[in-house]
Amino acid sequence: MIDSGATIHATSRKDFFTSYTSGNFGVVKMGNNKLSKIIGKGDIILMMENGLRLVLKDVSHVANKGMNLISVSRLDDEGFCNTFKDGTWKLTRGALVIARGLKHSMLYVTHAKISNCVVNTVEKDDTIALCHKRLGHIGEKVMAKLIKEKVVREIYHVHLKGCHDFLVGKQNQVAFKSSQPSRKENILDLVYSDLCGLLKRSLGGGQYFVTFIDDHSRKTWVYILNKDYVLDVFKQHHALVERETGKKLKCIWTDNGGEYIGAFDAYCKTHGIRHQMTPPKTP
Repeated sequence: MIDSGATIHATSRKDFFTSYTSGNFGVVKMGNNKLSKIIGKGDIILMMENGLRLVLKDVSHVANKGMNLISVSRLDDEGFCNTFKDGTWKLTRGALVIARGLKHSMLYVTHAKISNCVVNTVEKDDTIALCHKRLGHIGEKVMAKLIKEKVVREIYHVHLKGCHDFLVGKQNQVAFKSSQPSRKENILDLVYSDLCGLLKRSLGGGQYFVTFIDDHSRKTWVYILNKDYVLDVFKQHHALVERETGKKLKCIWTDNGGEYIGAFDAYCKTHGIRHQMTPPKTP
């Protein structure tokens, strides 16, 4: 399938690859909003009906992918020209027509064969990288010592490429400095807000609730709502607390949720409210 919405080339067929590297390459969001793991990457060579070869580079192997997708944007990045006209798709580079396809049920499809001369090649997983994984992702110095003492055989040098699992395993989060709890001097100097959901639908139809907590008094307001109405509720809350207290809301602190950016942030700037956001993955 020639997909203008796909950001990657993807297939579920491992036997299509001419070169292949297995591993954990993250996840991909499917058309039904579900996430699927990318368990490998590699190159695929297609033999087109006109006898020309099309090399698809860095194709993602998604095990439960229902279709083989060719990304229009990736082809464009590689210097190809995609043309959609009169129910046909044409891929060109300069004056040379590389591939063609037809429109079927609102989708563009191209028929190609996998290049049999180079298919099913060995995975690109050299001995030292494989040994590094089997030994629990040990470092180069320890590997060199094992080679010197002939504990590990058939390896004569140590040069490890970037290993995602090794880097993640070595990461640690720096602790916050301990300090005495403090409160703001006046009410509405600082208000915290967060959205919680998705919950069972309330009697009023809401599936989320949003909280506003005053730092000075710890007074908490809770509103039941749907996710798209956070800004509307905040406007009502803003008018309410300023009218009741005679104070001005000076600062609101939120996370980086999508409901607090865009129009919400613009509203804060218009009314002189400082909008602070918590760094990602921190309380």
